[in-house]
Amino acid sequence: MKAYLQRLKPGSDGVWYYSIQIQRDLLGDWQVLREWGRSGSPGTLRQVSYETHAEAVEALLSLRRELQRKGYQLVIQEGLNPAMALFMEGGE
Repeated sequence: MKAYLQRLKPGSDGVWYYSIQIQRDLLGDWQVLREWGRSGSPGTLRQVSYETHAEAVEALLSLRRELQRKGYQLVIQEGLNPAMALFMEGGE
């Protein structure tokens, strides 16, 4: 599961991106990997572990909502049925 968002910063000549994805590690935990930065330059990478897939999905959806409130536009989302996303987001 992954989401890719972008935004243009006012007064800036660059596009900023934010990539979020979920994957399982070798120990069986779920990882939410986040990478962000300015397009064309190395980004910052962070990862957070979750015990369940549902917790990781909720973290991804929560972060995506927060970024969209900050002006990021969703470009690509893979691996989550839109109806399930609405259910998990509380029917927004």
